[in-house]
Amino acid sequence: MGPRFSLKAREHLGTAGEKRRFNALHFEEAARRYDIATKAMSLGCDPFWKRRLVDSLPDLPSPVCVDLACGTGDLSFLLAGRYPRGSVAGVDLVPAMLSLARGRNRHPNVRFVRGDMCALPFPDGCADIVTGGYALRNAPDLKVALAEIRRVLKDGAVAAFLDFCRPEAELPRRIQYRVLRSWCGLWGRILHGTFEVHGYVADSLERFPGRRRFREILEEEGFLLAGSHRFFPGTTELLVLRRAERRPPPAVGV
Repeated sequence: MGPRFSLKAREHLGTAGEKRRFNALHFEEAARRYDIATKAMSLGCDPFWKRRLVDSLPDLPSPVCVDLACGTGDLSFLLAGRYPRGSVAGVDLVPAMLSLARGRNRHPNVRFVRGDMCALPFPDGCADIVTGGYALRNAPDLKVALAEIRRVLKDGAVAAFLDFCRPEAELPRRIQYRVLRSWCGLWGRILHGTFEVHGYVADSLERFPGRRRFREILEEEGFLLAGSHRFFPGTTELLVLRRAERRPPPAVGV
């Protein structure tokens, strides 16, 4: 019997609509063994990286937290533990991921909702903290997703993201692509019968802005870099951002 998932990432990431559809199908297939895969692909480092993300967040008594592309809920649960008097909303596009997260939830201050990070189901200025583990690289449209994150954050509020980091120089990019395609694709082959599951990491990163350009985009979209840390050596990166304050409209002369 052939693999259940046969879409090729390179052929389905050209537009926002294609990428959204590919992600929905890809992560629906990946969900049942996703936690095994993230630990294996990171050589066991993924839980440590996510704890570092949560530890990097400010001390707040009862923040409203939004966790994007929450998957099976591991980062959402860490947020709930860090902020027991706060609230956490995990958002994901994929029903299978949300089903697993809800089944594992033991925190009264956590809820999971289905949603697209390019059209978040939350009001303006409602969140104190937005997080994402491997989220922005998967956004169907990066700038639209950043605009949505900026919209739901309060002035001066914090966003923190963990993801793969794309080098600027061509040779390191080529080496990184081949390593990620082979290593992550190998775990797709082992766990799902095809390199296209998890091999997608390399293809999605190939279309993501390089490290310098990504920082420029963040600034253009109204975010200030508050901190960063690179892991593994430089393959993944934690970014901590602050939402720039909304500027009042200029006074109109009379």
